[in-house]
Amino acid sequence: MNQLISVGWLYRKGNKLLCVKSKGKDKFFIPGGKLEVGETYEEGLQREIREELNIELIPNSIQYLFSITDIAYGLENTQLTMFCYIADFNGDIAPSSEIETAKWFELSQIHNCAPAAQKAMSYALELQV
Repeated sequence: MNQLISVGWLYRKGNKLLCVKSKGKDKFFIPGGKLEVGETYEEGLQREIREELNIELIPNSIQYLFSITDIAYGLENTQLTMFCYIADFNGDIAPSSEIETAKWFELSQIHNCAPAAQKAMSYALELQV
């Protein structure tokens, strides 16, 4: 089985978590993505969030919370491990690049998300991060 490593930004308001949907996809994901060669997890997270949501994460506020492993949605024979972080940010969230929309989800709407996003959302909302 192939292994894929990604980073995700958990942004929570009350009992909802911000998720994004890429153009042409049918499920929502946790904002973030795959690392580029030579990037640390924190650098990759900052780049991905800048590209996807037009905001700047504040470097000294970035905090690792947990990792989840699940099936990589839309990829055959691939397992995804996502390293999940919280962080403060500057700017106004505005989807860009490949992101079609950003939306707030609560646990009752979890079926709209990809498997790894569902697992990360469950942990984040249950932990109240």
